[in-house]
Amino acid sequence: MEMEQTALLVIGAGPYSIATAAYAQYLGATVTVVGKTLDFWKTNVPRGMFLRSGPDWHIDARDVATFEAYGKMCGLTHAQVKPVPRDTFLDYASWFMGRYNVTPRPALVTHLARANGTYTATLDDGSQILANKVLLGLGFAWFKQYPPELTDKLPSGSYTHTCDTVDFEFFRDKRVLIVGGRQSAFEWAALIRENGADEIHITYRDATPQFKEPDWSWVQPMVRRTLEDHGWWRRSTHEEQEKIRNEFWAVGRLLLEAWLGPRVHQPNIHLHEKTVVVSARTLADGTYDVLLDDDTTVNVHHIILATGYLPNMQNVAFLDHATILQELQTLNGSPVLDTEFQTNLPNLYVTGLAAMQDFGPFFGFTVGCPVAARIVGEAVAENK
Repeated sequence: MEMEQTALLVIGAGPYSIATAAYAQYLGATVTVVGKTLDFWKTNVPRGMFLRSGPDWHIDARDVATFEAYGKMCGLTHAQVKPVPRDTFLDYASWFMGRYNVTPRPALVTHLARANGTYTATLDDGSQILANKVLLGLGFAWFKQYPPELTDKLPSGSYTHTCDTVDFEFFRDKRVLIVGGRQSAFEWAALIRENGADEIHITYRDATPQFKEPDWSWVQPMVRRTLEDHGWWRRSTHEEQEKIRNEFWAVGRLLLEAWLGPRVHQPNIHLHEKTVVVSARTLADGTYDVLLDDDTTVNVHHIILATGYLPNMQNVAFLDHATILQELQTLNGSPVLDTEFQTNLPNLYVTGLAAMQDFGPFFGFTVGCPVAARIVGEAVAENK
């Protein structure tokens, strides 16, 4: 069987991947996208969930097939997209791919190796693709965070991460403890309650966030600044970076969407602010007694970790150990990238969550898609 060849192989079919593929193709590059289209969004984001992004966030590097253009075409009212429902965003992404003729191959890469300056990807159907350049559009699922200081206290089998907990029917008539103090913890609590759970407890280290309309208006100009100066974030001092991270934290984590408040403030949702888990034990009936550091004990059937995501390239199982992982330069688990999102391995690019260290926290959100797509697209299309 003759090996397929492509100028650019995009691994993954999430927003960053399809945005970059569309723009690189528009610039004339031969692009192959491998991955199940928006699989994480379909499989690990529950139905009924809303995005935190505003309608002005989109994925088109050319600013043409924007979310607002899609909404106008569909006749969507402001009320229908504020907040943006998960399924509406999926429809937008599908429309966007149609506009740019991006058709991901619904397969998974099981192995990626590097030799003689080119990359060979083996797919789960046994076929192989030879690529001059590769973009890793790594989804969140690779980077689920299980803090050992927490999981070491929990019985085996007692917990799952939020992204593996989207079948809420399972929790009907059951008691649940959610560990985490950000939007996902509270939104999962609301959705689980609305699907018939008996009692829900949320434990988190900080004070209860405020439920009020966040102001994201300052984010877009900051992301766009990266187009004019690709390296501004990495040249910023540690203090400047921390200030921006803290502002982002203040909007993204210390504030929760106003529409979520009434859904959380319910008699059977119990908020345990400024607490941490001390211990947990399994009872004879299979439930768990979880002790918090304020001496509260809660008895639950299951524990959900809303503990977020942390990039660690060593977790990306399909990367060949000898030819990629051993030679890949990383810092704190994230790849060290140049100002075009390229790793120290020539023609291997990384975008999205794993690029935040070198480009700023915005690149863990869809707001960074058009900018990353334009920078990477122009870099890979130069010698198409």
